[in-house]
Amino acid sequence: MLTWISENAKWVIYIFIIGIVAGLLFMDMSGLQTDNRPPVGVVNGEKLSTDLFNMRLTQIQSQQPGLSKEQSAQMREELFRSFVMQQLMKDVISEMKITASVHEMSRDLRTDPPQAITGSEMFQTNGSFDYSKYETWLADPSTYDIPYMVEYENMLKTARIPEKQLNLFIGAGLQPSSLEVKYEVLKRETKFELLNAQGKASEFDDIEISQSMIDSVFKAEKDSFFVADDLARVNYVAISLEPSPKDIEDIYEYANMLIGQLKDGADFGDIARSSSEDPGSAAQGGELGDWGPRGRWVPAFDSAAFALGKDEISDPIRTQFGYHIIQNLGKRVVEKDSVKEEQVKARHILLSITASPETTDSLENTLADIKAAVDKKKSFEDAAKEKGLEVKASGWFKKGGEIPELGHVAGLSSYAFFNPLRPKDDSKTSEILQNQKWVVIFEKAGSLPAGSRNMEFFKTKIEQNLKAKMKADVIAEHLKANIADIEHAKKVTVDSATVAFQGFLPGLGYANTALYKALSTAKEGEWSGPYTSAQNAVMIKVLGKKVPDEATLNAFVSSDISTLWQYNSYRAFGDYMRNLEASAKIVNNVDLYYRE
Repeated sequence: MLTWISENAKWVIYIFIIGIVAGLLFMDMSGLQTDNRPPVGVVNGEKLSTDLFNMRLTQIQSQQPGLSKEQSAQMREELFRSFVMQQLMKDVISEMKITASVHEMSRDLRTDPPQAITGSEMFQTNGSFDYSKYETWLADPSTYDIPYMVEYENMLKTARIPEKQLNLFIGAGLQPSSLEVKYEVLKRETKFELLNAQGKASEFDDIEISQSMIDSVFKAEKDSFFVADDLARVNYVAISLEPSPKDIEDIYEYANMLIGQLKDGADFGDIARSSSEDPGSAAQGGELGDWGPRGRWVPAFDSAAFALGKDEISDPIRTQFGYHIIQNLGKRVVEKDSVKEEQVKARHILLSITASPETTDSLENTLADIKAAVDKKKSFEDAAKEKGLEVKASGWFKKGGEIPELGHVAGLSSYAFFNPLRPKDDSKTSEILQNQKWVVIFEKAGSLPAGSRNMEFFKTKIEQNLKAKMKADVIAEHLKANIADIEHAKKVTVDSATVAFQGFLPGLGYANTALYKALSTAKEGEWSGPYTSAQNAVMIKVLGKKVPDEATLNAFVSSDISTLWQYNSYRAFGDYMRNLEASAKIVNNVDLYYRE
């Protein structure tokens, strides 16, 4: 199956980063960077080693081949952020003089073995981790001379255990009492059977917001509207990077050439490994997994695969992914739930249809002419107009962000957020940049430093909030006016629901103040309200209420005390680290070494 088509596994990248970086910044890396290059970053005056960053990046890239430019850029930024967080953690541990004892290190080794150990075949019995083998291994003094264990012990001493201690310290005051837990359990387990009448929000969209209303909110709440990050916006001219008819014809001819080689006896698997552009199957000689039924692939591919005889090779088959050369490896009929199903096993060679270098060069030359004209004092708009192209304006974006209409464009952040360590470029426009869909040139249109207040930036947000509040108020008045026959009122829907204080009620949302107020004040058997949320209003009629009995309540309290503390502790530690990051003075020089 062509699973690679929909892959966008950014989370996989982050997992690798966490696994590789955690704790290693605490090692002595003073000898890594010996030249006078700028560091990859600075955190509160402490330099982050460029050599160490490159080393870790190389390790991650070796485990994640075939990443797109966008994924690679995100990977670098997440890696940089992990370096920042580790440096902040190192500073806190040093400042608080947190250390790890031999006893703590020994206990951690025994109670929480590293993943590299638990996954090793050396410690497996019948496919599961065998703790007795691990204990025997730890009892051998020579174990601690192994380079991996020397490094891991150092990480335990300087990072892992101090981090756990810091986590415990931050969460120490968050241990809930049984009364607190009982209160939380009651909110969660007390169930209300009710009727919920809410306004049809889409039918109350005729709300108009004036500029004076927006101005009033901005002036009254000015301290609420500050820019958290450095922001920029640009004007741009983009040309779609579409393959020309000749590009398509050339790929088709190339596919036929490969088919000719196959008919002359070339091995399909070898050609797939060397020529196929499907990263999910090329390494497997083009094989697409086990037997599959009709409908497994996109229609054109599916039809061709089932139409072929065993070992037969297709002509070039075009889909939205390019040209495919398909080989049928066999067909069979199986019976599932008394229904016979035809299945096929296939492999393919994919040739993507992309713009050729000649086509790309032609588009780049068009934008290069615009750039040259602007550098000769012509306006960006006039230079684009002469080429029959339109200048568009982006919204505000932060470093590492993107313009939704274009997607990720490598080089945009470096241009929009100029690093003073870079050589100065006097050109009014960016270089000619491109991604898989566009060739594009940018012109700076504005910037907002972090901490500034700006009406224009927050205008849309203020307008949306005002409109939502006014809509909720209008809906509330409509419900109130129709309370006598609410179940038949226009622009209102009435549904039955079972909800708790910590549950979700359509129109009010999840576990919020409005829901708590509604359930707390409603009288059983009567319509009550209206209660307003961020953008709607509801009235409710409680039909019944079920409170857990004492035995059930006590059972929940007993099991929840530890869980609630762990959750609160985890959240508090996360907040602590985010606050450290937000208040730190961080310089990011990644773009000096990598074009994002």
